[in-house]
Amino acid sequence: MSSKIQSVIHSHESDFFTAFRNKMFVIMREMRELRDKASGERHKAKNEARLVNLEKERDWFRREALKLDKVSKEQKKILARLKTTLESMEEDRDFYQE
Repeated sequence: MSSKIQSVIHSHESDFFTAFRNKMFVIMREMRELRDKASGERHKAKNEARLVNLEKERDWFRREALKLDKVSKEQKKILARLKTTLESMEEDRDFYQE
């Protein structure tokens, strides 16, 4: 009878350790998946922050470009007026020299 009990106990131990190993394998796989998911989320958050920074930088460059364009147009207007004034003065000079 003792050998039957030992056989049953051994069978239960074997079943328990098999179930334990399987459960540990499942837990380890889930931990790996969660670790990978967390890593992916960190990477995603980092990319999002980088994107926000790049958008801010883009907006700053756009504003600067618009300012420079405005200044350039004003300078072109001033240049056109100065050319007109210069031409007028040259005509007057040529007239008085004759």
